[in-house]
Amino acid sequence: MTAYYFVQPLDVLMIRGNKSFGGDGQHGEAVMPPWPSLFAGAFRSALLGKNAAQLARFAHGERLPGALGDVLGTPAHPGSFSINWLTLAYLPPAPEKTGSVEITHAVPLPSDLVAVDGTGTPIALHPTKLPEGSAATGALPLTALLRTPKQAKPAADRWLAGSEFNAYLAGTLPSSTLNRAELFRRETRLGIALEAGSRTADDGALYTTEAIAFQRGAGFLVGIDGEAGLLPARGVLRLGGDGRGATYTRVDFMPPAAPLQAVVASKRLRLILAAPAIFAAGWLPDGVSRQNEHGFLLQGNGFSARLACAAVPRFDVISGWDLALQQPKTAQRVVPAGSVYWFDQFEGDPGKLAAWVAGGLWGDNHDRQRRAEGFNRAWLGTWN
Repeated sequence: MTAYYFVQPLDVLMIRGNKSFGGDGQHGEAVMPPWPSLFAGAFRSALLGKNAAQLARFAHGERLPGALGDVLGTPAHPGSFSINWLTLAYLPPAPEKTGSVEITHAVPLPSDLVAVDGTGTPIALHPTKLPEGSAATGALPLTALLRTPKQAKPAADRWLAGSEFNAYLAGTLPSSTLNRAELFRRETRLGIALEAGSRTADDGALYTTEAIAFQRGAGFLVGIDGEAGLLPARGVLRLGGDGRGATYTRVDFMPPAAPLQAVVASKRLRLILAAPAIFAAGWLPDGVSRQNEHGFLLQGNGFSARLACAAVPRFDVISGWDLALQQPKTAQRVVPAGSVYWFDQFEGDPGKLAAWVAGGLWGDNHDRQRRAEGFNRAWLGTWN
């Protein structure tokens, strides 16, 4: 059973990526939305941080006894704990009490939607069969194209919230979007590097870094599997760079239901990445392979489908800092969250398809650490 928590920063957040900064005149950009590993580390640290002795044992690779050991495992071999949902979220202006709050989730526009006017109304990209000999060709049978009545510059930083996102997964074009400023704003903070020996300010070593300041009532919605009831209903976290504080509160949340009946009726579906994904074949999801004249086929346990189209932005890179080993994590190229894959010719058991998607698009990848951190998660949507 998934436990959902609303995480609300107490101050600005420093959500650092994997680009080094701090030298003279450098600028550190914030990663937003953050990687799910940020919250995996914060919540696991909250479970361990009450006892310095067990924290030290865990950091040295020792499995702790009892339920805590079952949940956390070891740094190299995680236990049952895993992140399975991460979005931004916001509460109504005057929430009643914990457990009865109607929390609203919000996600950036996926890659198959573009907002092109001042109101932020989204337009969908359409998988289209291009004529033979056209300049734009690819390995897939269809190409995602944007059809607009006139040329227009896409509006940046638009988000889908609540029922609009649920309608999008159900195959309906959303009618409105949120502006980023309704959820958070980016602020620039000035810093000065320290001289390593004396820990005093280094002459002329000024730099700037981005901070994320949330609007009142806004924060993150985090879903956690396998915590075995060890997390209390409310508490505090150290979150992001500089150990900034945040509160967490358990809330009731019902994620969008998988549209299985529509998939069976149309034999078509979409997969939308909810988190950055690590695929062995680059942009191609694990489980999808080239089958000569049949094209790219998804073959799972009890189901199959043909990959007909994809909207995938340029690769991102994830890394991080391993607190147990006190060294950087291996940098890996990932497919960005929000990438969209269209499948047709679906055959088989839709329940097994839904179970595969709910467990993460991992295929034969055995990176248990990244699984527990919440990478490769996806949403199942209809293709109308």
